[in-house]
Amino acid sequence: MTATDRINNIAETAVSCVKLIAQSRRSEVSRAPRAGETLVIMANGPSLARDIAERMPLLQKSPTMAVNFAANAPEFTALRPAGYILADPHFFSPRGADPNLDRLIDRLSTLVDWPMTLYLPMGKHLGLNNPNIHTEHFNFLGIEGPEWLTRRAYRAGRGMPRPRNVLVPAIMTAIKAGYRRIAIAGADHTWLQTLSVGDDNRVVTVQPHFYKDNSEEKARVTSVYKDVRLHDILESFRVAFRSYHGIARFAAAEGVEIINATPGSYIDAFPRASLEQAVSAR
Repeated sequence: MTATDRINNIAETAVSCVKLIAQSRRSEVSRAPRAGETLVIMANGPSLARDIAERMPLLQKSPTMAVNFAANAPEFTALRPAGYILADPHFFSPRGADPNLDRLIDRLSTLVDWPMTLYLPMGKHLGLNNPNIHTEHFNFLGIEGPEWLTRRAYRAGRGMPRPRNVLVPAIMTAIKAGYRRIAIAGADHTWLQTLSVGDDNRVVTVQPHFYKDNSEEKARVTSVYKDVRLHDILESFRVAFRSYHGIARFAAAEGVEIINATPGSYIDAFPRASLEQAVSAR
């Protein structure tokens, strides 16, 4: 380890300790009712459309977790996910700020007629009035540093590897909820394929989903990225992919098996298998 690495490690440890003391709270995530089964986390990448079309009975049979705007997709009520997670601050914007967000809240309020756990960051609420939805809160804090610190923080649910993408809190929350085997579907993460820079030096990043984004969502994403530079986006990608390796190390130490069941995924941290193999593995 170089002197620079040692300095960076000390700095990361110091920052993480401050976060744990000042911001972290006792995790509210409890053991999931079906924690003994394989959980399928349904990321919203384009490959999930094929899984839904070809493997709907398998997804309906398994406990699943949905993320972000999945409830706005027509297939949501057929999938009936056992869990749902939101993390990005945008999802807690005031009503009227985003028609798609309003639609999401309305659909969760009115369409969920099965038991579902909604996972939200500490201190966040959606104002839902649905007795079928039970809300639990997690610490949306990136914790880095030596293994003795991160492993204790992760195990207690006090923090997680830097949550650049919702898949990070989804996996970490699933582990905290007691799942010992987790399959990941729809986690294409093929963002580099759709990254470009226009003649106006504006960076264009397209992050397609299994459903078709409407004009309002496309306009919102364009607005979010209008002043973001290429090096910022690439650094963000680096953080995301590095966090998955942090999760992989923690999962291995905890005896948790994580399987990437997304064909063509760019995530290189987890072993791969088909969704059928991942769910049936024992």
